[in-house]
Amino acid sequence: MPIVIPGKRYSPRLAKSRLFGSGAHGKKSVVTDLLVTPLVDMFIIIVIFLLQNFSATGEILFMSQDITLPNASNGTEIERSPVVQISAEGTGENATPKAIMVEGEHVAQIADLERDEYWNIPALEEKLRDIKKRYEALHGADESFKGDINIQAHHAIPFSTVKRVLFSCNQAGFTNINFAAMRAGAASMSDIPGSK
Repeated sequence: MPIVIPGKRYSPRLAKSRLFGSGAHGKKSVVTDLLVTPLVDMFIIIVIFLLQNFSATGEILFMSQDITLPNASNGTEIERSPVVQISAEGTGENATPKAIMVEGEHVAQIADLERDEYWNIPALEEKLRDIKKRYEALHGADESFKGDINIQAHHAIPFSTVKRVLFSCNQAGFTNINFAAMRAGAASMSDIPGSK
């Protein structure tokens, strides 16, 4: 007969039970199987969600603090095209034209342009012609150049300045001109279609 440590002893039937003994309770496995099928389903759902919400066009407008867009009640959503910005110094109706930028890159100071009598802005034309040449080199003869351009001007810029920008865009071959505007009743810049 074996030597047994003194203490409570259970009957053979109770010794195998989960409550008193070391029956099924003592034989639990620490290793669990990983269910791959639900995991793959979850990843497929995440990928589909991300693909539907992904914007491949990027930013349509470069938002600047120097530009307050005019309000418009009717209009359509603009598409991705080169952006010409006309910024202003000051706020409200006292704003004075400051600079012209193309795709966020400074092109000309408006104060320097006021001395010229010509309608065109040579630096702006040169930059736009470079953009047109890159487009044609990239797409070749397969696709004709549409000449789309977006103009983002401060609402208090004088028309004489805007007219010179329009003339320079036309001379460079950009004839389909769109003006960026705030949707009437929009509370912030995030309400503009195409901006983030």
